[in-house]
Amino acid sequence: MWYKALLLLTLYLLPAVLPAQSPWTRSKAGFYTQAAWHFIPAYTSLFSPLEGIINPGPFDFPLDRELSESTFQLYGEYGITKKTTLVASLPFRFLKAGRFLGNFATPETQEGSLSGLGNVSLGVRRAILEGNVRLTGSIRIDLPVDRYDDATGLSTGYKAWTILPMLSTGMGFRRSYWFGYAGYGIRTNDFSHYMDLGIEGGFRIKKVWLIGFSEWLHSFKNGDVALPFRNRLTGLYVNDQAWLSLGFKGIVEFNRFWGVFLSAAGAADGQWVPKRPGFGAGCYFKWD
Repeated sequence: MWYKALLLLTLYLLPAVLPAQSPWTRSKAGFYTQAAWHFIPAYTSLFSPLEGIINPGPFDFPLDRELSESTFQLYGEYGITKKTTLVASLPFRFLKAGRFLGNFATPETQEGSLSGLGNVSLGVRRAILEGNVRLTGSIRIDLPVDRYDDATGLSTGYKAWTILPMLSTGMGFRRSYWFGYAGYGIRTNDFSHYMDLGIEGGFRIKKVWLIGFSEWLHSFKNGDVALPFRNRLTGLYVNDQAWLSLGFKGIVEFNRFWGVFLSAAGAADGQWVPKRPGFGAGCYFKWD
């Protein structure tokens, strides 16, 4: 059935709706600001890399309690020169552990909620080649966050620094564009490193942009961080998270300065991420 296929398209959609992987820089003193609300409706299981005892191959990892997530995200870019752009992202997370699902004999976690800052990101993007085909290098640093509640197992971010150098390339036309990117992520505190690959493309019909994107995040499984038992039961910011995602978004440009967008994203496969689609909505203002 179509709705079962939709449930297989799941992923945290924050990276998908941000333009941070773009190969285009801002003009000198030009800026872009975005405010967005992202949410994953209540879900009951995760993609798991483990194999079943009876049936071979990966199986769904059942949760102790029904979980739901929302994030209010502020994102900004500022051109300090024609070729160099500063980037920043500020997420505020709202998490809830709800009803007991009965997957275990007794509840291992408590019902409750947790809110707080997620991993704040700071970065810089530098144009390497300009012209019909663009090539840009960037580096992003995610700050660690220590916001965890052991009773519920809820966490708002990784308790680690993340350094992500990246190359991106693409082309823009009058009514369409495409770009691809590749990066290598390094996390401290004995978390695994990861590879981040993606592609995005879109076309414009009058004032509306229709955009599709895909991202592959692969964990190298070279970390051995010791996380609390209840944190591992929720799957929130645990080690070795990975996904292959698909997503779509639509942008309405009211004029050259501001517009609004809607998005939906999900993972066709993954590990330790929700089996539930995510959605987002927001607005932006730019000056170039």
